[in-house]
Amino acid sequence: MNPSSSDSSKPHPSRTLLTVLSCLLCSLFLSTPSIAEIYKWKDAEGRLHFVQDLNQVPPKYRRQAEAGSKTVGKSRQLQIYQSPASVPAARSPRTVSSGSRGPKVYRVKVTPSGSSMRVNVRLNDRLVVPFLIDTGATDVVLPIGVAKQLGLDLESARTQRYRTANGVIESEVVVLESVDLGGARVENVPASVSATMRTGLLGLSYFNHFRYRIDPVAGVVTLEDNGMVESGKIRGGRSEPQWRNAFRGLLARREGIEERLDDSGSKGSRYRKRLREAIDEVDRQIDVLDNEADDARVPMRWRD
Repeated sequence: MNPSSSDSSKPHPSRTLLTVLSCLLCSLFLSTPSIAEIYKWKDAEGRLHFVQDLNQVPPKYRRQAEAGSKTVGKSRQLQIYQSPASVPAARSPRTVSSGSRGPKVYRVKVTPSGSSMRVNVRLNDRLVVPFLIDTGATDVVLPIGVAKQLGLDLESARTQRYRTANGVIESEVVVLESVDLGGARVENVPASVSATMRTGLLGLSYFNHFRYRIDPVAGVVTLEDNGMVESGKIRGGRSEPQWRNAFRGLLARREGIEERLDDSGSKGSRYRKRLREAIDEVDRQIDVLDNEADDARVPMRWRD
């Protein structure tokens, strides 16, 4: 979900030198296994991220990522993603139950797709669509075409702002009745709707429910219920900091519009009318978020 970019520049070599260097590079690639740096960092909410390109790491975390990097080689798919308390891989590639002694463990096949991993996900118990696994995405990200196939009401949805490598974007937020990956089924999953993406992202509003281990080399994602719903640490797919951020984002948006309204003395009446309408819209969205939180039984202390 975080496209990388590079602003580095290199001196332009002579054609002869370029040819020699090209030959040397080709011989190196042909004679040695592929090697890459894996950068790891933990964000402000304690989520662990892994990438292969340092440019994909937010600037404030790059020193941390460089300190935690490691070199991996001899593999087409280079990294293994896992939650902080991952579970051992089960023996069978299908869903297996650990019986009365523990929760059910799921092993689901993934398909490499460039530098990502693709899985088929059943939404609302009726529509199966491809997703890319992205444990760095706050929510499940749903292409708008899929949202329309599911008949979701986007007009009444609230919106939320998300930080990406390309800046802040604003997307409609809906709640999916269920998200099922290989039998690992979660109900009432928040999802943002993208008007530009053709393939969705399976993000943390789903993975927050599991201890997970994603092994691209073996082509398997392993999931085990982490008990955070039962303990109350996760409500409606989100942790306490994530719920707080959602409420604070809307409240900050309202305050910003109010400030513009207070400073609009010399502006026309139409401009002030638009600002009042914008405040009304934010108030409506706060009500929608409150209802969403009520349905998820979110404590009031998580809403400030």
